[in-house]
Amino acid sequence: MLYLFHGPDDYIRSQKIAELKAALGDTSGLGVTELDGQGLSLSEIRRHTDTLPLLVTRRLVIVNDYLRYLAGQAEARQALLDYLPHLPPSTDLVLAEREVLDRNHPVLKIASQSGQVHFAGLDVNNLQPWIVRRAKELGANIEPSAAALLGRLVGPNLRTLNSELEKLALYVGGERAIRQADVDLLVPYTEEAERFGISNAIGRRDARRAYDQLHKELEEGKNPMAILASIAAQIRALIEVKDMAERGMTSLEIARVKGWRSDYAAKARLKEAANYSMARLEQVLEMLLELDLAIKTGRMDSLLALDTLIARLCTA
Repeated sequence: MLYLFHGPDDYIRSQKIAELKAALGDTSGLGVTELDGQGLSLSEIRRHTDTLPLLVTRRLVIVNDYLRYLAGQAEARQALLDYLPHLPPSTDLVLAEREVLDRNHPVLKIASQSGQVHFAGLDVNNLQPWIVRRAKELGANIEPSAAALLGRLVGPNLRTLNSELEKLALYVGGERAIRQADVDLLVPYTEEAERFGISNAIGRRDARRAYDQLHKELEEGKNPMAILASIAAQIRALIEVKDMAERGMTSLEIARVKGWRSDYAAKARLKEAANYSMARLEQVLEMLLELDLAIKTGRMDSLLALDTLIARLCTA
């Protein structure tokens, strides 16, 4: 059977794939193959999908981002379309795509007719029911106002939401429901992390995440200059906490100075700041000023400037 998972939320995607793995009942792992779709050929995929399962009843083959790789390769994509209806009955093929497929995508049509389609993502307006349900699965109850606040702070990032819910559930220990005050106390950094999503990815030197966040924000209509400003604000914040730490202040002391209700934000920023020397952070600020001037004087396109900035910061 063909399974198509598409959408940006890797938490939902990984949960669904874990369910398929569990359904195999194969503790040895012999029946599961996972492939990176970049540079992959259909013949290599078929080498796994067309092979009869050995010592297990079914074979599960997971291919990540193969459709993304095939974009613009008409002949290769057509070969895949011709093959999919003829999957062996003993094989489950999962095409896992981080991007949202167009509703007219031919693979989406095939999967809808003869397989299963799962969209890995939630609209921000539908987060509260998911939060309430997930809290119950973790053995906790959450008040509606707390669920609404958590959804607003974190947004539709289900992996981060799950992590925060686990933390909140441990905090209340089953003695009472999770309250808005608990969210306010324990999730002070998430709102800033979402607002500076690209910047935090840069802080971790995670180029792939930074580019994904950049394209997401541009697709949502955010002004490139506003994105550049948010990166500058985050770099200044890293310089500030790094300077405090170098003067001997603990994460708790930094949190008090900044007015944060816990040292979670301080620890997170210190971890990111550790990827750069103070001199490098100051150089980054100068680079941001130069790019800002180049954009405003027409010497450089704003999108090119952002791409250049991410490349320099994540690889330097």
